[in-house]
Amino acid sequence: MIIETQEVQNGIMVKYEGKIKTYANFLEFKSAMIPIVKQIKQTPNQTLFVFFVHAYPINSYALGYLLKLKENDLIDVKIYTDEMKLFNLFENISLDKKLEISIKQN
Repeated sequence: MIIETQEVQNGIMVKYEGKIKTYANFLEFKSAMIPIVKQIKQTPNQTLFVFFVHAYPINSYALGYLLKLKENDLIDVKIYTDEMKLFNLFENISLDKKLEISIKQN
């Protein structure tokens, strides 16, 4: 797992490289996201951009966490991926519009 963060004009871009297959992978992902989420919450009108690179498959814990950030924490979350399989997964479970997923080259 490799996580890089970068401040962008209207938020923070998180680049996550690696699969989130196991619960342990999810806990690692979540613990890396906690300080970023705190930072986003401190500034109004910020967007959390998450770019998943070579992250397919992704488990339901991670999907639920992203949905929680959007629905419960009211954080504007936008997802990018470099894999069509991951894009199709979000589309098949009807999260493509809610999390505004799109394909992006690495």
